Amino acid sequence: MQALGFIETKGVLAAIEAADAMLKAADVSLLERAKVGGGLVAVTVTGDVAAVKAAVDAGAAAVERINNAVLVTRHVIARPHEELTAVAGGETPDEPEKALVPEMKEEPTVMEPEELQAKETVSEPSNEPEAADTIKRETIDLWMKQDGLEVTMKILEDRKVTELRTLAREYPEFTIAGREISKANKTLLLEEFGKYYGQNH
Repeated sequence: MQALGFIETKGVLAAIEAADAMLKAADVSLLERAKVGGGLVAVTVTGDVAAVKAAVDAGAAAVERINNAVLVTRHVIARPHEELTAVAGGETPDEPEKALVPEMKEEPTVMEPEELQAKETVSEPSNEPEAADTIKRETIDLWMKQDGLEVTMKILEDRKVTELRTLAREYPEFTIAGREISKANKTLLLEEFGKYYGQNH
């Protein structure tokens, strides 16, 4: 477990919206959803530090779009101690897992050869969302507002070249485009991000 991200909301609806936004924004896993009491619900995700930070930012923004008042708190713990798993997502994840297992077990029993072929063809494009699970431009803008240029650039330095190239295509303002982005190395891409955010923020 590289990092833990928490969002606490008032009510289940806001918690579900937060969880949905977090899972869509970055490559993280839902660890648990816990009812704290007094109408408060906590959602916990895990993944690498940059992904968890992006997910928590996206989740908080999604909740604030519903109602600012329902977002109670959010927090990211980078590289938590191993024993912390007993507190966060120790044995409670059994509930969400049980909800998923029946669906996965039922499918093979009902499947016919035609359905199997259809499933295989549908499962192929699922690689694209994973590639698209990289950071979005709006997430970078949010980091810039909250943490500034230095922290944002450090996070970008930890990303893969392929992820930076995908992200760079969202910036028509860059001095490189098209095939130049495809051939650009990590140093050049980071320079472009640094120049853009250094001038515009």
